[in-house]
Amino acid sequence: MRVRKRDINIYHIKLEHEDDLYHLNLILDEGDMVRALTERREAAQSDRIRKERGKKQKMKLTLEVKNVEYQSFGQRLRCHGVIAVGERDQGSHHTLILEPGDDFEIGKTRWHPHQKKRLKEAAQPTVTALAVAIESDSITIAELRTYGIREVKTLNRAGSGKSTGGEELKAFYSRTVKQLVDVHIKNAIIVVIGPGFLKEDFVAVGKNDAPEIFEGCVVENSGQGGMTGIHEAISRGTLPKAVARIKIQEEMAAVEKLREALSKDMATYGMMEVGNAIRAGAAESMLILSEKTRSKEGRKLMNLADRNRTSIIEVSSHHHGGEMLAGLGDMAVVLRYRLT
Repeated sequence: MRVRKRDINIYHIKLEHEDDLYHLNLILDEGDMVRALTERREAAQSDRIRKERGKKQKMKLTLEVKNVEYQSFGQRLRCHGVIAVGERDQGSHHTLILEPGDDFEIGKTRWHPHQKKRLKEAAQPTVTALAVAIESDSITIAELRTYGIREVKTLNRAGSGKSTGGEELKAFYSRTVKQLVDVHIKNAIIVVIGPGFLKEDFVAVGKNDAPEIFEGCVVENSGQGGMTGIHEAISRGTLPKAVARIKIQEEMAAVEKLREALSKDMATYGMMEVGNAIRAGAAESMLILSEKTRSKEGRKLMNLADRNRTSIIEVSSHHHGGEMLAGLGDMAVVLRYRLT
């Protein structure tokens, strides 16, 4: 995302990557003004009883946002609202369909600190990775994005070895590498995860069969395979710098720290408990589900945390860490000391 300040409360945005849509979904509020070039169908009527659909015309208009529709890992975002300024049809409903490549302006009566922080984060270069979890009989491929993990596919080895007429391990690895080439995203880093020496053997096949995508690949240990192993490896927060810029590693490591703190009575959760801990100065860090930052209650607690020097970590709901936080009431704090 390219971001340029136009006025006190107006920013010019250019979307460059699908991940930008996730950020935009969390930035836009009801009542915001979005000015963009769009297409609108002109009403037309023939002499017949049946109405004819008018031709679409390009026009620049300002939309007062009413609501936003976005699906995780989607390629577009729908912004519904009412035309506030335009060549015609002021007061009429309209939908802006925004996708990578589009540019527009966003105006707010007030930009909250967490929204400015998200704009700054979204302007950083996007890092994408493909995680490959290796087991002797199955391999799982998943896409690591700024905000979540998506399983792409799981491949199963045919049989358990040549002696039983099954697929040889090297042939299984070569077949998987071909699948990786098909789903590989440009500049995405390959992260190979798994127990034992299987992952090193897989990397050797990958570098031989597809050196162009295995250059700079990362190898990480895990006690398990599959999606569980991928979540385990990311939660440790030890992936190299090249992958660490994918924000889910920071989020999942923070949730893992929260889990450990809860087991020692050094954390609490729930809106009332979180508020009390922050007011008492006992909260070291506050974890809040990203979607909750759009609510009145969430923003009230975030402002309270800012005033009391409590760090704030937004957590996406699109990975296991976010699912755990949602189960705790969407927010929690890690404590500096036990509350009595």
